[in-house]
Amino acid sequence: MGKNKNPLGLDNYSKSGRVAKIIEQKILSREYMIGEYLPSQKECAEFYNVSTRCIREAFKILEAKGLIASGQGKRALVKSDNLDTLVQNLSASMITQNITNKKLINDLLEVRMNLEISAARTLSRLQDRDFTVKTLYSIVTRFELLVKGLEEHEEPRMMKEVKDLDYEFHTMIMHSNNNVILNTILNNLGSQLKKVLDQTVETVPELKRKALDYRYLVDAIRDGNTDLAVALTLTVTSNIKTRIDKLDF
Repeated sequence: MGKNKNPLGLDNYSKSGRVAKIIEQKILSREYMIGEYLPSQKECAEFYNVSTRCIREAFKILEAKGLIASGQGKRALVKSDNLDTLVQNLSASMITQNITNKKLINDLLEVRMNLEISAARTLSRLQDRDFTVKTLYSIVTRFELLVKGLEEHEEPRMMKEVKDLDYEFHTMIMHSNNNVILNTILNNLGSQLKKVLDQTVETVPELKRKALDYRYLVDAIRDGNTDLAVALTLTVTSNIKTRIDKLDF
């Protein structure tokens, strides 16, 4: 294995969080298959240029998500290549507690990030993606027009529509994965997540930058540029996480 740099969009994660996220994406994209052993902790530490303690912490994160099984003195084994178990547990927790807890919201956002990254990867490879691409372009175009209007005069109504379109853009990509179970659960919890997202504050210049990123992302999906689509999805979803982290709730 050669040296690996942190991928775009992971600057806000701890070292162990970054490593866990990279390995997680390799599992979800089936680079590591179910029943396959991950490289040893020592090999991973050398590859990611971190300590073995950092790798152990990363493995604990992956184990908590149900992706791997890891025991004392044993190689980590890939247990699952999806996040269905995590989403079901998260769903049960949020419904049972009936609260908008910051940790639960962050967990839900983390799941949606992974689902959206996986969906963008798959969508960029689909032969029949024209309808979804056209719909995404339509959302981005309307988003851009509203942001241009906000430059001239900021109105609460226009800002609300921008927020709605923003949420619709991500939901459209997420639903393109056609995972009925995950989509149903996330739809049921979506109102709680959107309520929190609507509280985040963005300036007009930030919204202009976002609109540009979204257009680049749809271009990458349209052109079948999978690596760029994944990197851009990771960037825009990580930016959402950063804004939610700043909220006090």
